[in-house]
Amino acid sequence: LFSAGADGVVIAWDVSSGDIKDKKQTLGTVALKCSPENVSLPQIRTLDCYKDSNVFIAGTHRCDIWEVDETPEVLIHGHAASVKGLAMNPVQSSCTHFATACDSGRVCLWNMKARHLSRVMALGGPAGVGACSLGFSPDAKHLAVGMANGGVNITDGNTLQFYKLLKTFDTPVTDIKYSPNGQVLAAASNLFIDLFDPSQNYIKLGRCTGHAATVSHLDWATDSRVLSSNCNNYEMLYWDARTARQVKANQRDTDWDTYTCILGFPVMGIWPPGSDGTDINALDRAPSRDFVVTADDRGLVKLFNYPCVMKDPGVRDYRGHCSHVMNVRVSADSRRVVSVGGKDCAALQWRVITHRKPPAEASNPPYASREAWENPKCR
Repeated sequence: LFSAGADGVVIAWDVSSGDIKDKKQTLGTVALKCSPENVSLPQIRTLDCYKDSNVFIAGTHRCDIWEVDETPEVLIHGHAASVKGLAMNPVQSSCTHFATACDSGRVCLWNMKARHLSRVMALGGPAGVGACSLGFSPDAKHLAVGMANGGVNITDGNTLQFYKLLKTFDTPVTDIKYSPNGQVLAAASNLFIDLFDPSQNYIKLGRCTGHAATVSHLDWATDSRVLSSNCNNYEMLYWDARTARQVKANQRDTDWDTYTCILGFPVMGIWPPGSDGTDINALDRAPSRDFVVTADDRGLVKLFNYPCVMKDPGVRDYRGHCSHVMNVRVSADSRRVVSVGGKDCAALQWRVITHRKPPAEASNPPYASREAWENPKCR
């Protein structure tokens, strides 16, 4: 008989006598070791043993699955709470990594090609301080983490080591993005968007005010001069990055470095019939600019052509999540897509496959074909 508990120790008991009286009936113990990024021992919640074997599987409170034998090791790393934050490494040569963040305050750096966890960071502070949003700097040297308590945690993009904590909000940071030139960091929380200067130790440059509801998504123009934002009141506003003031001029010809806002002319066709504006949680345009993916409340990841401006456009639906899909991102090479679920605490990786249509065969001419010498006019 095997038993385990919150101390991370698995004990094998001899129950041949039909009873457990003291520790003399212990056949052996195996203790799970805590990883360098976790100070506390993993608490075992479930056990299952291989048939006719001493090797068994253990599930922990961090949603990790261990294979326990003489040398215990983690088979699958998981999230212990709802996952909302997701960011892709923007460097083309290093587009194999992406980062996720969950409500338990755990930030993970994953390797897409090797399909394993590279780094883990646990946010400090009081219990319940989770991570809501993520954003890589253009050179991927920094990773900004938007926290549920309104803070912005700046970490190293490769090692996840702490660098600086910014605290200007009292509400969750819903979205966070660096400008394409890396000179400004924009963080959105509640009705406001704060701008910071990374080159000056992240001093605050200004605050954008004007939304009537919580800001949900941000995007930068390619020249880093204009910032676009969506809010839960279905507003789409534009901001001057130098003055933090609202730009009221038409931005129809502005070239956007990323497009993750769920509103706007280029993505007006993504909304299904009968939607109430809350169906789609996230969107991302591929860096190749030929398709866009969405994450919705039905647990679907959808693929559209870009731009998507027609009513009832062609769409492909992909299932895999058992709960709301909270975020979705496309890799820098446009060859992979990663989506994160809410209550299922899962991150799914998708491969983008291009289907090329075979060349169309030439149709038969509407007239009868005949040789030139058969034409009376050619004689």
